[in-house]
Amino acid sequence: MGNKISVDPNKLEDLANDIVLQLSTIEEEYKNLHMDLVSLISSAPAEYSHCFYQVGDPWGTGNRLADLLSEMEIDLRMTANKFADADNLVGKLYKLHEKYGALTAMGALASKQLAFYGLGFTQFMKSADDVYIYRHMTALSKFSDVVDNSKLKNVARAMLNPTYLMNKYKDKPFSDLIHKKVAKYLPDDVVKYTDSSKTFFRGIRNNTLDSTKFKSFVQTGAKFAKTNAVSTVLLTGAMEVGGMGLKVSENYAKYGNNPEILKRENAKAVGNAINNTVAISGGSIAGAVVGGALGSLAGPVGTVIGATAGSFVGGLVGEKAAKLTAGIAEKTALILKEPIHDGLEAIKGGLEKTGKVVEGFNKGVEFVNNQIESTIADPIGTVKQIGKGLSKAKDTANSLVDGVKDFLDDKFSFI
Repeated sequence: MGNKISVDPNKLEDLANDIVLQLSTIEEEYKNLHMDLVSLISSAPAEYSHCFYQVGDPWGTGNRLADLLSEMEIDLRMTANKFADADNLVGKLYKLHEKYGALTAMGALASKQLAFYGLGFTQFMKSADDVYIYRHMTALSKFSDVVDNSKLKNVARAMLNPTYLMNKYKDKPFSDLIHKKVAKYLPDDVVKYTDSSKTFFRGIRNNTLDSTKFKSFVQTGAKFAKTNAVSTVLLTGAMEVGGMGLKVSENYAKYGNNPEILKRENAKAVGNAINNTVAISGGSIAGAVVGGALGSLAGPVGTVIGATAGSFVGGLVGEKAAKLTAGIAEKTALILKEPIHDGLEAIKGGLEKTGKVVEGFNKGVEFVNNQIESTIADPIGTVKQIGKGLSKAKDTANSLVDGVKDFLDDKFSFI
């Protein structure tokens, strides 16, 4: 009925921390109890061994209890994080900017692709067999021949993109690599996918679709996706690894004195980074294939532009999907929390230093959020406070100027 629910995320996090500490105690207790029981059974006389047949297994029982507590801790901390995110006004603005930035980047890429085709650097046309072929601008083709026949061929390819030195590109002319640099896909793959897509849709429309047409559509689609898959995974992975590093550093600052909590939170950070990379990259690649197929109805240029838009939309869908599988990824990573912790401990010093910076940044965000909230709650009072602060600063400055003036008049009165 219009009432607001007030929840302190810090209290929820404290409760989650308590569960982790109790969980580590329970795990130690049931493991010790299991070993004591095994020792007791093995040392008992043979005639009394039947007495232990109905004795429960503390290891299995303890494991089930630990799993239950672990799930409670994950859900509780996730809830605390959601409440904290809801109160983070600066964070919301940043996420909005992030989406806007991604949309702007997509628009810039599409504009660059259209300009490349509009200027005629690569042209697509239909052959006598009603299939698409491509042709590069004469000047671009001649320049490509010069580069491909020079001793600096590999240097030129590396300047475009170091991955162009891979074996799969060794037979591709430099002009095709320039096309891929701008359009993201090799022109031959664009042509083949456009032709197979149009044939596929025509088969559906005319009820003439057969296994050969469908197989061609799948094969060319896979090749079309493959040319972009490596760069997509590397880019997404790099972003997620960077975010994971900041999260791990923050964990060292917050939980450095609580090893059990630190191990769990760092394992979760690693699990989420892997989960996001797989989900977002997969969505982006699938989106590019679907978008390219739909865009092919407008020809090869439509295939490229459609793939760009589809990749962006697919990435957003993958981001949403990643949230649904985050819990599974965290639980899986927790199984490996010890080796993950050992690996991070090797670079502990750098993480702790970065963590202090992240902690200071978070405090700054919290201060700004408080200022925004107080301004929204009492805009007139906040403006008055700002006015008082400015007035006080002005009075202080005037007194300093007067003090300096008196000092100078006194010291140089002989002049």
